[in-house]
Amino acid sequence: MESEDLWRAALHDFNNLVTGLQGVVDLGDPALPLDPHNHARLETILEDGKTLIAMARAMALGRMPGSGPLPWADWAAGVRGRLDATGQLFRCPVQLVDAGAGGASWPAPLLQDWVATFTRQILPWAAPGPLRLEAEARPGAWILRWITDAPLPTALEADPPSDAPRSLAGLWLRGMASHMGLTLEASAGLLQARIPHPGAESTLSKEN
Repeated sequence: MESEDLWRAALHDFNNLVTGLQGVVDLGDPALPLDPHNHARLETILEDGKTLIAMARAMALGRMPGSGPLPWADWAAGVRGRLDATGQLFRCPVQLVDAGAGGASWPAPLLQDWVATFTRQILPWAAPGPLRLEAEARPGAWILRWITDAPLPTALEADPPSDAPRSLAGLWLRGMASHMGLTLEASAGLLQARIPHPGAESTLSKEN
């Protein structure tokens, strides 16, 4: 990836971030405190800004976050907190469902970050929802299924068009997917991610 691509993507996303902050200001009454909805929007936008900075740093320096296994309950709790906040921002609730995930440990924090970022990219098309996200641990892989008619983000297509808009989130999702060996498949009413895990079979047999 060229450094110019990274700069352009970062500027694109931070411009959107500032626009979101302006939206909170415009919708509020300057004489009154923020109402609960706009307060939640502001908190989510600020967290998004921190996430974008972390993405830019990772892409620029080539540093990958450390990864370790978490029990499903802990992994899911971390993801749900972020999905709930994003769902409130887009007025589209997200339901994370155990579809056979609880018998294995799940990698954190990179996959958690990837799931939260990817879900945010498709929420505008999934609204008003609810968006169902199913998680399953199979021998050899973790599987995530978003039950939605939302299109696959252009940045994650196998061969994205050369003139497609570039965002920092899109570049990060593509780079981290490659790092994790994550593959995406889109079909009618479904977006599925498969993350290979050679030790999944032994983990499942020990924990069951």
